[in-house]
Parts: sequence; structure tokens; C-alpha cells
Amino acid sequence: MSMLITVIVPVFAIILMGRLAILRKWLEPAALRGMNDFVFYAAMPALLFDSLVRAESLRMADATAVFFVVSLFIYALGMGLAAWLLRAPFAPAAVVGLNACFGNAVMMGIPIVVASFGVEALPSLLGIIALHSAIVLPLATVLIEFGAAGRGDARHVLRVTCLGLIRNPVILTMAFAFLWRAFSLPLPEMFHEFFRLLGSAGPPLALFCLGASLPPFSGVSVLKEALLACVLKLLLLPVLMGGAGVLLGLSGTPFKVAVLIAGMPTGANAFLLARRTATLMEASASTVVAATVLSLFTLSALLAWLQ
Repeated sequence: MSMLITVIVPVFAIILMGRLAILRKWLEPAALRGMNDFVFYAAMPALLFDSLVRAESLRMADATAVFFVVSLFIYALGMGLAAWLLRAPFAPAAVVGLNACFGNAVMMGIPIVVASFGVEALPSLLGIIALHSAIVLPLATVLIEFGAAGRGDARHVLRVTCLGLIRNPVILTMAFAFLWRAFSLPLPEMFHEFFRLLGSAGPPLALFCLGASLPPFSGVSVLKEALLACVLKLLLLPVLMGGAGVLLGLSGTPFKVAVLIAGMPTGANAFLLARRTATLMEASASTVVAATVLSLFTLSALLAWLQ
């Protein structure tokens, strides 16, 4: 119980601070954009690079592979249930599938993993972050674009998606860090201290920006879509990940991190991608807000089990 209070209460208190700063107009939109850019382009890459380069081992492949399979299953299940139960067309069903499997692994996942297991646990998270960025988002982009347009230039969609990937600072940081390790290059203590100082600002500021950046709740018109996605994301995905991991004999920090990340609320990138049309945006925005609020309880339960 003490660990839950130590980890969960401060995390959601900082998220609430960010939300209040926007609601009370204590923070200008331009300032928030600058803070988000600092987190995404400077603080988080510094934290990830330092933790990856200095990690003693990178035993994350097994847990990441299981996470990948379970996530794709949840994506397909979400699409299928949305089409069957909600009579959703292809594009809205693809958004529900994305909302059901795409977790907030960076802005919320990194701070909670660091608070729960320490900075040394971050390498176990890198494979899942790469999975989200390099596979799940491109897949969702193609499905939503084709479903929304009814037609489309496949080469254009793939080109835009690939350009987004190679410009992603998290992906670039991970690639550079893996190359650094591959050549067994030393990291001087001066540079470690630089990355440590810069990266230490990332987790708390990311939580503050998350709270300030949450989209407005869209209302009851999309409540069914949001409810379906929340049940799949916050309940079924971590349960399946945990069950599959136990059956396959996974253990240790990589397994705990994978289960914890499986229970993260829907990421804001899902909402940004759903801005393809107003209808898709409303459903995704409601899911992001509802999942973030409900995750206060589901993440507490997960942490209690993982202790």
C-alpha cells in the first residue's frame, strides 16, 4: 500500500496540476507547446539514451514479443467488436482498435516505470516504445486513412508515415544508442551527468504536460466507443499480457514493465491520429480522458499485484 501511495498519488497529482493550469489559464498555449517540445525532443531522449547506453543488459525481446502479439490481438478484437456491437464503419472501428491497444508509453509510462522500478528499468520499456511508434501507429494510420477516404494513394500514406518515423526523436535516440552500444563506445562521466540532469526533468514535466494537453471530453454521444476501448485497454490487455507472460515463464523487470505498460491509458497520439475527421476525433478524445481518469484505479491494482 505504501508503494501505491508513493507512486500513484504523486503521478496523478502532477497530472491534475497540469490540468488546473490550463483550466485556470495560468499557462499560455505557446508556453505549453514549448514545454511539450522540451519533453519530447530533449528531456526524454536524454533520459532514454543515458539509460540504454549504461544498461548492463538488454533482456527485453521476450516480453516485447509477447506484448506485440497481445496488442495486435486487442487491436483486431477492438475493431471487430466495434463493427459488430456498435455497427461502426471501417475507419471508426480502426480508431476503436487503436484506442484499445495504444498506451501512453512515453509521457505517462516512463514516469511511472521510473517511480516504480527505477531508471534501470527503462531499457525494458524501449522495445515496447519502438513497437508503438514503428508498428502500431503506422498500421493504424493506413487503416484509418483508407477507411475514412474509401480510397487513397497507398504510396502517399506510407511515405508520410515513414517520414514521421524517421523524424521521431524517440526512435532516433534509440537507434543512436543501439549503435553506441554496438561499437562499445564509452560514455564519459561528464556526458552521463549532462544526460542525467537533462533527463531528470523529463518524467515530472511529461506528466504536467499530459494533464495540460488532455483533450476535452466530448460527451455521451461517443460513450459506447469510449467504454468499449477503456475495457479492452485498461482491463483485458494487461490481463492477457500478464496471463501470457506467466504461461510462457516470463519474469523479472521486463515482464513487470510490460504488464504495467499494458495497463497504461490510451495515448494522446491516438487522439491526434483520429483528427482525420470530427467524428473520429470525438470518440478518441473521450477515450483518452476517460482512460486516464480510470487508470488511477486500474494502475493501482496492477502495481499491487506486481509488488
